[in-house]
Amino acid sequence: MPADLFAPVMRLPVAPVGRAGPRLWVRRLAIFSDPNTIIRDVPLKPGLNIVWTPDMSSSGSRALAHGSGKTTFCHMLRACLGEVGYATDTQRSRIFARLPGGLIAAEILIDGVCWVAVRPLGLPGGEFVAQAASIEDAIARGRRDGDQAFIDPLMIDTFFPMIARVTPPEVSREQVWDVLRAWLTRDQECRLADILAWRSPQTQSRSRAQVLGETAKLTMVRLALRALDAKEQTAALRERGLVTAAEDERRRQAYQQQRYLDGLKVVRTALSAGEEVGFEDTIDWKGLVSLAEAALAQAMRADLPKPPDVGSIFARLNALNEERRALEASHQGSVKEADAKRREAERYRAEANLGEIDITQGRVRVCPICRVSVDETLAKGCSISLERCDLAALKATIADKLVKAAQLAGEADNAAHEAKKLEALINQLGPRQQALEAEAKRADVVSRAAQTAAKDAQDRIYRARRILDDVRSLREAEAAAKPAPSATAALDAVRAQLDAGRSRARAAIRTLEERYQGIMAAWLPDGVEGTVKLDGHGLKVDAQFAGRGEVSTAALDSLKIVAFDLAALHMAVEEEADLPAFLVHDSPREADLDGQLYERLFGLLHQWEKSVETPCFQYIVTTTTAPPQELQTDRHVRLQMSSTPAEMRLFGRDL
Repeated sequence: MPADLFAPVMRLPVAPVGRAGPRLWVRRLAIFSDPNTIIRDVPLKPGLNIVWTPDMSSSGSRALAHGSGKTTFCHMLRACLGEVGYATDTQRSRIFARLPGGLIAAEILIDGVCWVAVRPLGLPGGEFVAQAASIEDAIARGRRDGDQAFIDPLMIDTFFPMIARVTPPEVSREQVWDVLRAWLTRDQECRLADILAWRSPQTQSRSRAQVLGETAKLTMVRLALRALDAKEQTAALRERGLVTAAEDERRRQAYQQQRYLDGLKVVRTALSAGEEVGFEDTIDWKGLVSLAEAALAQAMRADLPKPPDVGSIFARLNALNEERRALEASHQGSVKEADAKRREAERYRAEANLGEIDITQGRVRVCPICRVSVDETLAKGCSISLERCDLAALKATIADKLVKAAQLAGEADNAAHEAKKLEALINQLGPRQQALEAEAKRADVVSRAAQTAAKDAQDRIYRARRILDDVRSLREAEAAAKPAPSATAALDAVRAQLDAGRSRARAAIRTLEERYQGIMAAWLPDGVEGTVKLDGHGLKVDAQFAGRGEVSTAALDSLKIVAFDLAALHMAVEEEADLPAFLVHDSPREADLDGQLYERLFGLLHQWEKSVETPCFQYIVTTTTAPPQELQTDRHVRLQMSSTPAEMRLFGRDL
């Protein structure tokens, strides 16, 4: 049977002329318990590097192939390449408790220059990147002013100057390597589930890729593969803006329509009109406008009760109170006058009594001056007063005082009588006042009722006027309502530009697809075909068996993702992509992937590296499944570990 001349064939990657090795590769990764004590030193090389923890079938022991530190090794490598979090908070706490002075460091070669990244295992703040010949030289040198904390700025300036100028809005210039590093060093927890599944929140790596949307990640992949140009980016931004504007307009119109319907329901309820009643009059019934006008006219015809003249009532009440106050003032004056005159009369009587004449004896008994018996004074003489006692004058004075006292008593009686008359007048005012107060209360009740009735009438008029205004506004809104200008035409035009951009990108996608198809042909049995599609739904890789259509299993799906990454690595080697030719896969064998198929992965990469003297890529893979026998050498197995004993684990101890 003749060979199929059009069958895909894997072409070995060929670096540009003059390229003598990878532009980026990690030469060495070391873990220190303190700056002077290495507990793990892992040399790496260009090409294929295997980190192997043998499973029971290949180790011949009961030691588990899990828990030795393969994934932690990948995280340490990522940390030296700039990832902020090298472990979860729980893992970091355990490591810090056992290795408080611990460090991780890596020798990273960029275009032939060695840069050493040093990271503390404990508290952050001591990390730095310096140009040095070795890890030991960098540690001895120590951190200096001006040193970068992470290698990201150097990576961006070296590999991504073009991408950094055209990143999507969600990715800043400083995050370019952070995002693409996530692609090139996928989390093992993502299980190779999707092309764009790079970072799992479980790892707490604090990478921007953990929260980045699918559209932004796809944009970064396309930029890296040179499958996206400025015109298409502009069209994509325009499309997002139009979609957002169309959605905003749709929500606005839906809101306005709901307001219109709610308003219509309110006025119909207020006017007791059914759903069949429109705005204008018809043969069958009055329209909403006429009903609202009639309701307003009826409300304005309402008869209001006339409030009583409360003012005149209160004026009479005030006059009565003034009269009472005047009478009470006069009464109080008469009472005071009577009291004063009685006290004065009593005083005169008291003075007259002092010169009391004993009528029965016929003589003055006591001298009004010295209070001595007059007879004694006359007989013996007065030893107190030089003035001779004038008995006749004294008698006359006493008589005058008695007369004055009688006069004052009479005046007091007259004043008291006047007070009683005034009191009677005041008492006569009580019923009149009570009657006026009762009249005022009745008038107040009637006035309040009239005010309430007036307010109710005003409210009815206001509501009727509002209903009429609302009906007219709703009628105008209905008349002015027009179908919203569809954004379909603008979106169609923009999407045509996007399709044109994708057409321009098809050359790069076609190159990627050729590499992908070649890798699938070299890796999988005959009859398996691979495709890479870029459309409005994203970037999709497929594999199908001839005559059976697309076949999807967990193992095959993960294999497609690995093949996609290798196709991108192939393009990076040939510098047809804006990516360093660097890739890390942490335990890429998934589910029930056939062991022989898995072995072909190692053979495929070995084929790439042995075709040249110095491979221009670095591929690091961790595995529990044994690599092919010919690759179980120190040249390719750069680190072999076991879960037991403890010294065979990554940190050489229990954590």
